[in-house]
Amino acid sequence: MSTLTNNVTKLAADAGGNYAQVYNGFLFNLSARPRNGLVFQGGFSTGTTRTDYCDVRSVSPEYLVPAVPGTLPTQSPLNPWCNTSTGFVTRYSGLGSYTIPKVDVLFSGTFRSDQGAPLGALWTITNTTPQWQSIIQQMGRAPSNGVTNITVNVVEPGKLYGDRVNEFDIRLAKILRFGRTRTNVGFDLYNILNSSPILSYNQSFSPGIPAGSGALAWLAPTGVLQPRFWKFSVQVDF
Repeated sequence: MSTLTNNVTKLAADAGGNYAQVYNGFLFNLSARPRNGLVFQGGFSTGTTRTDYCDVRSVSPEYLVPAVPGTLPTQSPLNPWCNTSTGFVTRYSGLGSYTIPKVDVLFSGTFRSDQGAPLGALWTITNTTPQWQSIIQQMGRAPSNGVTNITVNVVEPGKLYGDRVNEFDIRLAKILRFGRTRTNVGFDLYNILNSSPILSYNQSFSPGIPAGSGALAWLAPTGVLQPRFWKFSVQVDF
């Protein structure tokens, strides 16, 4: 037996309310060539995004709208957060390069500093736990389609972020010319500061995990920035 799903898309106003997402921020970039062979670019951006669909929820609390990664959150009767703000998210970046004249030696570097990953606490509640009855009372009915577990984020989005990611890379290159050929010999050094910020976390939350159980704890690192490494390259143009 197959199940047919019909998805209906409509304006928030047609659903009886307003859905607002507003970004307020500031962007500054600087580009300069103070002398021949020397280039610098850098800047920063900072801003906050507020999403509010409480009006829609109050009129049609049963609506389920899937999340759009990096843009819109999940609208669901089980999502307690209908008015959220990312707080000010700031990013810095810069690059510079200088080609030493006559010897054709290039020295360059890049730097970036990004806000850490947004964090949550995703609690999976099953129909064998006391919280299941609280969900039924809140929704006024049992979950549809016979589901036996529901995942709820118990941390308000935008309130908790991971480590800031700072990375500094440099490159040294020499241009060699032989007849009609042009050879670029380069040496790249990545993450020169050998920083190790956490890039991804375990966001599954369970208040019942006992200490020493071997289960992956909430916010345990699952990925970090690649350590310092180097690369040697040769490019020949002819």
